[in-house]
Amino acid sequence: MPTKMKYLIALLLSMPFMSTNLIANDTLHEANKAAFFATIAANDKASKLVALPRHLKIEYLSATLLGSPYVDGSLGEGDQGKYDKDPLVRFDVFDCTTYVEAVLAGAISTSPDEFMQNLIKLRYKAGDVSFVTRNHFPSLDWIPNNKSHLMDITDQIAGKFVKIANTVIDKPAWYEKMTVDRLSCPDETSITCNALLQQLQAEGKTFRPETVATPYVPLTALYLNNKTANLALLDRIPSGSVINMVRPNWDIKKWIGTNMNISHQSIAIRHGDTLFLRHASQTHKRVIDVHFLEYFSEYDETSSLKGFNVQALN
Repeated sequence: MPTKMKYLIALLLSMPFMSTNLIANDTLHEANKAAFFATIAANDKASKLVALPRHLKIEYLSATLLGSPYVDGSLGEGDQGKYDKDPLVRFDVFDCTTYVEAVLAGAISTSPDEFMQNLIKLRYKAGDVSFVTRNHFPSLDWIPNNKSHLMDITDQIAGKFVKIANTVIDKPAWYEKMTVDRLSCPDETSITCNALLQQLQAEGKTFRPETVATPYVPLTALYLNNKTANLALLDRIPSGSVINMVRPNWDIKKWIGTNMNISHQSIAIRHGDTLFLRHASQTHKRVIDVHFLEYFSEYDETSSLKGFNVQALN
C-alpha cells in the first residue's frame, strides 16, 4: 500500500473512534471567535447597504480561521450528549467538515446570535442534536440533509464529462466497528462504558445499508489533451462553493465497516483569476489555502481519488 494511502487510512480510522477531550486553547478560541463573529456582523452591515454576495461572505469568514490547527473528532454533542460530550463548537481547532460547517453557518447568519442554531441545522438531521442524527457521512447524510442550503452544481461544472460514483454506506457495520475509544468515558474499561457502547451499537442496528450516487468532476477533465489546464472548466467553479473529494466506492470496510464515496471537504476560493482550495488540511495540520490544480496534481490514475463534487450555497 502506498505511503500516502496508509497515512489517509490512519487518519480515517481516527475519525470514528477518537475521543478528544483535549484541553482547549482558550486564547485562540476566543480570538478566532471574536474575529469570526465580528465578520458576521460586518457582513450583515454591508448587506444592508448593498446586496453582499454569499461567496464574499464565505471568503471573508473562512479567512478569519486560516492557520487554525487541524484536529480530528474534536466536537461532540455537548455536556448533555449521551455518547459524545465533546463541545458542540470550538474555534481553536477544526477538521475538514467542522471547518466547512462553521463557515457556511456563519455565511447564512445575519447576526452572531443566529450562528449556533444554523450550525446545528447543518450538522444534524432536522437540527436534532444527538450522535445518531449527526451527518456523519457526506454523501449519505451531510449533502442530502442540507439541500435547503446547498445545490449540487457538479453537472454544470463537468458538462459532458460528469461521472457518478456509486457505493453502499453500511451504517450498522460502521456502528458495530466502534470501540469504547469513541465514547466520552472517564474510565474506558468500566462496565458502564462498555454498556454505553452496546447501547450505541444497538442504535446503529436500526439503520439499513443505503446505496448512494455521487456526481463528480473527473480529474481527467481538469486537463486538455496536451496536459494544459482546462481553464474553461475551472472558471465555472464558483468561489465559495463546497468541494467534496470523491473516491468512488472507496473500499475501506475492513477498517471502518463500510465503503465511502467522499473522503474530504473543502471550500473553493478565488484570488483574482486563480482558484484555490481553502481547507482544514490533514497533511499540513492546519487551515490553509492551496492552489486548486496543485492539490489535484498529486493524484495520478492509480489513486482512489478520482474527482470532486461541487455544492453551491443557495
